[in-house]
Amino acid sequence: MENCVNNSLLYHNPLYLSAIIIQGVSSFLFFPSILVLLWKHPEVTSSHFNLKILLYLNGFSCFGLAVITVWSAVNFFVGLFTHNNSCAMLMSTGFCSEIRAVYLFDFCLVSASHVGIFIERTWATVFVKSYEKQGKRLGIILTIVAVITSAVAVQKAIQQEDMKELLTTCLTFSASKSIGNQIYIMFWVQLVLDSIVTVSHYMLYKFNKHKQQMSVGPLTEQFQRKENVKTLKQITPLLILSNITIVLYILVISVLRLFKNKLPANWYEVIAALLFMMPHMPLMFCALLFLSIYLQKRQAAENQTNLMANHIPLSDQFNVPIQDWDAAYDARHGVDPTENGNNSRPSIWNCWEVKKEYKKSQAQVAAIT
Repeated sequence: MENCVNNSLLYHNPLYLSAIIIQGVSSFLFFPSILVLLWKHPEVTSSHFNLKILLYLNGFSCFGLAVITVWSAVNFFVGLFTHNNSCAMLMSTGFCSEIRAVYLFDFCLVSASHVGIFIERTWATVFVKSYEKQGKRLGIILTIVAVITSAVAVQKAIQQEDMKELLTTCLTFSASKSIGNQIYIMFWVQLVLDSIVTVSHYMLYKFNKHKQQMSVGPLTEQFQRKENVKTLKQITPLLILSNITIVLYILVISVLRLFKNKLPANWYEVIAALLFMMPHMPLMFCALLFLSIYLQKRQAAENQTNLMANHIPLSDQFNVPIQDWDAAYDARHGVDPTENGNNSRPSIWNCWEVKKEYKKSQAQVAAIT
């Protein structure tokens, strides 16, 4: 009974309530954000099937995280306003077990899909000349492997759950006495895996960027290089965000766990809720994609402006006096027509003089004949 009273105090802690509200609102905003993203920028899914199915897998994972977070926040406040008994406000692990397993599965699937995307882009880089003609087998295999790996990892992490343990929300992980340590091990493995993939992604991006700048090979190869660069540029910030999310949570909470018994009652749970960044990942992923698309379009506009600045607009070409063409040629190519006292540019007037002399000589030959 005393444990029920201590845990139920969290329902009236302003900081804890604020954390639950912010998590729920953040996850709820993911839904309109992803709809706007897919409606306004459908190009984010216009790619090879193998990459597209992995991107959809990543989006499905974020969707699952958002749905469960919103449900958890609503369920929390329903219990707060409908129950007066301290123990009645709390939920048993038996009720939350499957919900918590799905949430952890979705979170693991985010990292697993990142690994799959890296493998797919590596394959596209190695077989750049023929990848566009390859089938869907690679994407399907990588998707199945990611799902199975995530399911096995979650099952290992929660197999020692205490079904009688009472929880304030179903998203209680670090504060769980039965599976807290196993969850930390799983998060550490994800952190190391995401860190390796992030560095590898960056190296693969630089390699494709270098090859793209060389502009060698057939058009199909150049197109695939460009697709690799675009995709890797979009995915790398998401990997960095995933790493920051896990690092912030694990490092701070790991330190606090050492002093958990010395902290005032419920302080550890409040700090853990405030630093629990996983519910914010879906919205942050959408925000990063919006930012990436905006920066790419701005860069493309700047490149177009710089390109057109070096050319005479088509509407003005027939209005430019013919004597100014040589001056435009000198300005564009940095030619000094007075250097060494010679005209160093191929003047159009010189061409006409040569043509005139040629016609004159041809007329003389015709007269003699």
